[in-house]
Amino acid sequence: MSKPKFYTAVLIEEPDVLKALYPKHEMSMTERMGSEDAECPDCKGNQWWLFPDECTAVTQGGKHYIECLGCGYQTHL
Repeated sequence: MSKPKFYTAVLIEEPDVLKALYPKHEMSMTERMGSEDAECPDCKGNQWWLFPDECTAVTQGGKHYIECLGCGYQTHL
């Protein structure tokens, strides 16, 4: 059995996440997240981690998943 491998992630701010993820569709943050501030329904924070394309949630779910950096709430974008 091989040794375990661990990786670190670096958070890089995405200035226009909707345009980056959906370049052919014009949509607002309100349409995707319920408000222009994209508040977390659990903690009311608005900083999110975008799951990498290689993660299981994205590959199996077929959507762009995000997680609140404040409390860990997960949803799709």
